[in-house]
Amino acid sequence: MGTPVASGNRGVMALGASIVDLCLGAAPDAEVRYLQVHKPTGDVRIRTRRGIRMVPVTTCRMSLRSALRDHLLWILFLSFVYRVLPSEKLRAAIRQHSPWIRTVAGADLVGDVRGGDSFSDIYGLKRLVLASLPVFSVLLIKGSIVHLPQTYGPFKSRTARHLARFLVRRSSMVIARDLESQRIAQELAGSRLAVQLSPDVAFALYAEAPEDLMTEPPLSGGLPAGTIGVNVNGLMFNGGYHRDNMFGLKLDYRAFLPALVSRLLEESAAEVLLVPHTFAGHGDPESDNDACLQVRDLLPAGLQSRVRIVIGDYDAHQLKGVIRQCDFFVGSRMHSCIAALSQGVPCVGVAYSMKFAGVFESVGMRDWVIDGRTMDSDETIAGILRLYQTRDAVRGGLATRSGQARQRLGEVFSGIVHGAADGAAREAERVADLVVQSR
Repeated sequence: MGTPVASGNRGVMALGASIVDLCLGAAPDAEVRYLQVHKPTGDVRIRTRRGIRMVPVTTCRMSLRSALRDHLLWILFLSFVYRVLPSEKLRAAIRQHSPWIRTVAGADLVGDVRGGDSFSDIYGLKRLVLASLPVFSVLLIKGSIVHLPQTYGPFKSRTARHLARFLVRRSSMVIARDLESQRIAQELAGSRLAVQLSPDVAFALYAEAPEDLMTEPPLSGGLPAGTIGVNVNGLMFNGGYHRDNMFGLKLDYRAFLPALVSRLLEESAAEVLLVPHTFAGHGDPESDNDACLQVRDLLPAGLQSRVRIVIGDYDAHQLKGVIRQCDFFVGSRMHSCIAALSQGVPCVGVAYSMKFAGVFESVGMRDWVIDGRTMDSDETIAGILRLYQTRDAVRGGLATRSGQARQRLGEVFSGIVHGAADGAAREAERVADLVVQSR
């Protein structure tokens, strides 16, 4: 749960693909499904280290046009009935009626990842509440849920914090992807359980570079040696969904980007590759690809010939393969940064939230985060140029620590999957005992 199966945001798509791969790594014969609040869709094609895997999708919706059995509010009602009236005959009828409840009830494990950073009201309380509704269904049917590696907090409102505490305390396992999130989640959990620590799951994402890299202007051959990759975050570029400096940045991100690219080109012989990581239509505030075009247009005419934009509609695996070819990377989308870090590419994160610091810290790169909420354009550019000069000094150590992160993820998911299997076996024994007693 909590990762779209069709989205222009390649970061959340990377989460879903990585989780499938990690689960299959821990249990190759397991069946993995997506649970989505989404229009009905077919199976999703996922690249894994064991080849292509078709992953089924079970959906529910909030739309009035959806079939009653698939409407989330109806599912919540039936989930409540399923919980309070434990007649096996009635439960079997509910499972037959509702594909969502049938999928949840039949699962050994249900895990939620919340897009990696949406266990928070940073994007608004409404988004936090809506994302929690399907979780309540799981809690009613199964009694608990696993919160997969993600960021917890910050919480701007008391309502958000109370909701988060309620959900965390009804979880069988809670895993944070950074130390600060682990601290916040542990405060929410109290003594109920110990919050675990894990790298972000996208460190395990399988990379596969496109055969022909489509750029504007076009490439003749591969990327030149020494290419500097720059991810442009369309949401930061446009000031957020309502264009009102949603993240409270001190950094003038719109002015900062062309100034940064100009300085990088002036102080090196490298070319710059602008890499979108969220694809959306023209005028959409989320659109990295739209913002990339605007950044290049803002550059001096004499520099534009050394700047290319990735224009292919690539998936998360392919974009990670593109980023691997860069010598140095600057990112403002978290998962564009993880794509670089996980492959040993020295990367600066230009941050808009607390999540960057913890994820970079997990591979010893905490000092490579520049917080746009506290630093202005001049300070940020100076910091990036200084780190660019030290890129070769960190490359080897970063590659080693990234390998350790991937190994740790394998251990974490082995614990999740096999712990869930053991729990399902105990539950099956308990149900069998109840059946015998009733006879």
